[in-house]
Amino acid sequence: MTAPLPPADLDSRTPALVSLDVGETLHRFYAGAFEPIYFDRSTLGRFNAPDGRYGVLYCAAQAAGALAETFLRTPGRRLIDPAPVATKGYCQLRATAPLKLIALMGPGLAIIGATAAIAHSGLPYDVPQIWSAALEGHPIDADGIAYRSRHDDDQICYALFDRARLRIDEVHRTTDLDTDWFWDLAETYRMGRPPG
Repeated sequence: MTAPLPPADLDSRTPALVSLDVGETLHRFYAGAFEPIYFDRSTLGRFNAPDGRYGVLYCAAQAAGALAETFLRTPGRRLIDPAPVATKGYCQLRATAPLKLIALMGPGLAIIGATAAIAHSGLPYDVPQIWSAALEGHPIDADGIAYRSRHDDDQICYALFDRARLRIDEVHRTTDLDTDWFWDLAETYRMGRPPG
């Protein structure tokens, strides 16, 4: 699946936007070694800055979308390895001010000259990161990108740029995922824990 590069006239195009209102809840599974509100400046994530000049926080509109993006990265797997579960936490975040996100999905793709391959292709992430940098620098000054999960395209995910840092706060966190609510959520995907 080949993804196109941003068109030369991207800055003159008006992207479709997804608006998140004050009080809207965002869901995130996060590495327990970091705080839940962590804008990653590495070059490892799909929509991270290719040069690390800005950070990106990944979250989702629903807990299922956050789970899909975190734990379903190996297609066909039926069991969730308990080792990574033990290193992760879950948090709910809240928008404390309106957020505007560029829609990298639906009609928003054609409007900016993109395709779903940007959010759905595998490694390497060179092209998605080029898009991230182009959208982060777009004159519309968006707070991030809204896109469909690669692992459950019913789910909407968000890549928030670090300019949104002061527009979100933490509502709730849990560091123990080995509980019924987590495994019930995993059952949405017919995923379970290994026996024993």
